[in-house]
Amino acid sequence: MDDPVIEGLPEDVELSRRLRQYVNLRWVAVVAIIVSIVLAQAIFDIRFPAEPAFGVAIALALLNLGFFLWAMQETRTNLSVEARVRRGRTFAHAQIVADLVGLSALLHFTGGIENPFLFFYLLHIGLGSLLLPARDMVWVTALALGLFVGLVSGEYVGWLPHVHLSGFFPQEMYRQGAYVVAVLAAFGTTLGLVAVVATGIASELRRRREAQAQARLTELERTREQLAELDRMRAFFLGLASHDLKTPLAVAVNYVQTILDGYAGEVLPKQRHWLERTQARLEELLQLINDFLDVSLLDAQRIAQEMEPTCLTTVAQLALEDVAARAKEKAVTVSSQVPANLSMVYGSPKRLRRLLVNLLDNGIKFTPQGGQVTLTAIEEADHVRIDVLDTGVGIPSSYLPHIFEDYFRVRQREFIPGAGLGLSTARRIVEAHGGKIWVESPYRSDASGSKFSCTLPKSRSNA
Repeated sequence: MDDPVIEGLPEDVELSRRLRQYVNLRWVAVVAIIVSIVLAQAIFDIRFPAEPAFGVAIALALLNLGFFLWAMQETRTNLSVEARVRRGRTFAHAQIVADLVGLSALLHFTGGIENPFLFFYLLHIGLGSLLLPARDMVWVTALALGLFVGLVSGEYVGWLPHVHLSGFFPQEMYRQGAYVVAVLAAFGTTLGLVAVVATGIASELRRRREAQAQARLTELERTREQLAELDRMRAFFLGLASHDLKTPLAVAVNYVQTILDGYAGEVLPKQRHWLERTQARLEELLQLINDFLDVSLLDAQRIAQEMEPTCLTTVAQLALEDVAARAKEKAVTVSSQVPANLSMVYGSPKRLRRLLVNLLDNGIKFTPQGGQVTLTAIEEADHVRIDVLDTGVGIPSSYLPHIFEDYFRVRQREFIPGAGLGLSTARRIVEAHGGKIWVESPYRSDASGSKFSCTLPKSRSNA
């Protein structure tokens, strides 16, 4: 028959934590036993052989050391929730049985039925109700009752030697039948009531925790369905953006370029001016759509599938060609200091091209006319460091912590088009490649300019 309590509920998942607390509590109990023995004889003048009682305390301490090591081993074991709960139940049983036996032995050496601490059995019943299911508490209660009845009965009939608490109880109280029966009746009744009440409270708490967990699971499932619906809507939008928006724009850009090239007849200077401005605006809109698509489609798993040994020199040359028109329009000089013999990097060629384009384009946007943007690459130990330096006005220090966030834009007096996704896209690409990206601004001696740097891992084929 399957165990019905192993269902991965919060009350069960917390079992290991409670068992560790139980171990810690036992250290306190051992110290309390030793202190009680000393005080009983030194202050209250209650006489009994102390050596066996100290022996029980030492045995409990050694046993608890074993339980402590057991608990440490359990935390290092990688098991499923069900297996961990089963092992935790076994651990709980072992501790409770050991405590009940230890308590019985301690009572035997410190007066038996004469010891008022006999009701410490109730403490273990209460603790057990927090650790074990209701059906297990039946035999735990039976064990506690059996141990105490066996102890008292054994001393009563003379099977076990009785240790008298001299100065605390009259002699032969343990042999008076009426007293023994009264204590056993009171003990058994109290033990049974405590077991029923404690188990009922613990079961109700578990039921409420289960209901709360089920409600949370239902809410999480509802949230998952909502996220799935949003993901379907995102996929629909991406399809719309890539086909119904991006394709017509690309065609419009080509038409304008065809007119500018003179295939539709001679273009007058004034017409050329406005056509070039139209083409620039269309390209900005196309770039904006590309930025949205890049952010939506960037994920580490997708990029990992595209990675291969890549010539960064070739990628840099393609990126420079991509930004040449924008640099010319802005009257900004773009130069490259990427060595021809640069080591291969391990990455996605098209993503690295987008990375360099975004960094170069950012430098062009924020560099005034006549300024300069420089792309450099330097080999270091196990990676290649890329720097994009510009001669712009720099970035205010308050903006630097947010510069790579989605949709973040540095406020400028002059309107600069864009959605604030270029640098965040660059960050995602670098992190997906296992590199780092950062910015230093200003970096020039005249307190101007920005330097964007990133690292990319070298390909193993270089070795």
